[in-house]
Amino acid sequence: MRRGGLGLVAITVVVVVALALPAGADHTDQVDPNDTEGRLDLEAAQFDHLGAPTWRLVTFSAWTFRAIWDRGYLMVQLDTKGDAAVDFVAVVRSDGRRLVATLFRLRRSGGQAEVVSLRTDKSGSNAAWVTVPLRKVSIGPNRTSYFWSALSSFAGGGCSRTCLDAVPD
Repeated sequence: MRRGGLGLVAITVVVVVALALPAGADHTDQVDPNDTEGRLDLEAAQFDHLGAPTWRLVTFSAWTFRAIWDRGYLMVQLDTKGDAAVDFVAVVRSDGRRLVATLFRLRRSGGQAEVVSLRTDKSGSNAAWVTVPLRKVSIGPNRTSYFWSALSSFAGGGCSRTCLDAVPD
């Protein structure tokens, strides 16, 4: 009876720990429906928590550096203060030959200040990634986290006006 009781306790502990692990995991990858015209309709925004924060923005359509040059932009917006406003935005764009990215701080007055160039590149035929070093981002006092969202912008090729897609919607 005593052995059976200890075995039951051990099994209960294992089950409780196994059930608690998914609750403690980071579930920040976002998926989005095929709901916007243009080449940069976002299918997913995937967030890598290891090391410096890195986002992989996946589109439904394949695209090239030349196809989005001066027409398409991928962005990650960061709310680091916990209010309704976006505080920083990482903008990924093409220079016609490769992707380049810049982090901007958005001022309350409506202006923006360039903070730093960011690491970025293409990831397959329909995705790009961008890394934002947290040491370049100011996080509000008494905060241990920040919120993010992704946005794409594309003009032309099925978009009579600029097509925007936000993740999450």
